[in-house]
Amino acid sequence: MREIFEHYPTDCAAAVTPDIWSDGDIAVTSHAAKSLYGPNAKTAAAWCALGARSDGRSGDFSFWVMVFKHLSTEEIAASPV
Repeated sequence: MREIFEHYPTDCAAAVTPDIWSDGDIAVTSHAAKSLYGPNAKTAAAWCALGARSDGRSGDFSFWVMVFKHLSTEEIAASPV
């Protein structure tokens, strides 16, 4: 996907998309994802990460990866042993 945007001028909105979520609260966002998507919260976070990555929003990509990991950690902690 990156190759597609290499041909856009630097002032093009598609080439430079600002981060939206990079300064968000991971725990709050994880809780909201679980409330909205239930057992599909990790999938939703993964889709958000993929969307941010394809848009070139590296801060948002990192944020959504951390949300995904947080949801995974909560899932492991909640599962019976």
